[in-house]
Amino acid sequence: MTPPVTLIDVWINCPDAATARRIAAALIERRLAAAVNIFPPVESLYHWKGAIESAREIPLWLVHGPDTDLALHQAWEGIGARLVPAALSGGQLDLGSVLQALGEAGLTRVFCEGGGGLAASLLSSDLVDELVGFTAGLTIGAEGGPAIGALGLARLAEAPRFALIESRAIGPDILHRWRRT
Repeated sequence: MTPPVTLIDVWINCPDAATARRIAAALIERRLAAAVNIFPPVESLYHWKGAIESAREIPLWLVHGPDTDLALHQAWEGIGARLVPAALSGGQLDLGSVLQALGEAGLTRVFCEGGGGLAASLLSSDLVDELVGFTAGLTIGAEGGPAIGALGLARLAEAPRFALIESRAIGPDILHRWRRT
C-alpha cells in the first residue's frame, strides 16, 4: 500500500501575474510549498455599484484539513485565498475528500502534478480518469524520479487499466493520453 501523501492545493486570486509570482516565490523560499503553479488569468464578471464590471484575476485556492493552524488560516484569508476544507485520513488530507470538495466548489477537472507519490496515491484510490504522459528521446535512468510511485501490487492483474485515446508528436516529444477502462 502506498503511504498517504500530504497535499495542500493553493488557489489565491491575484490581481496580476507579477503578484502571483511574488507570492509563489515567497512560499517556495520559505519552504511553505514544494511547488506552486500559476494559472492563466480568469476574467470575472460581476455587479458593482449598479453596473456590470469585469476583472482579470490569477486564481489560487487552498485545500486544507480541519486542524489547520488558525494563524495560518487567517494569513491565507488575508491575502485572498479561497479556502476549501477537506477531511483527513491517517493524518493526511484524504484525496477523495479533496477531489469531492473541489468538485463541490465548481472544479470538475483537476490537473495533479505532485510527483510519483501523489500519482500513486490517486491511482491506488481509484481517483484517476485520464493519464497524460510525454516520452522524450533521452534516457536518465535511476537518477530520475519515478513518474508513478509504488502501487503495492502483488499481481499484474491488480494494475489499473487505461486505454490509449491519443498520441501525437509535440516538437521532439510524444504526447500520449490514456482514459480509464
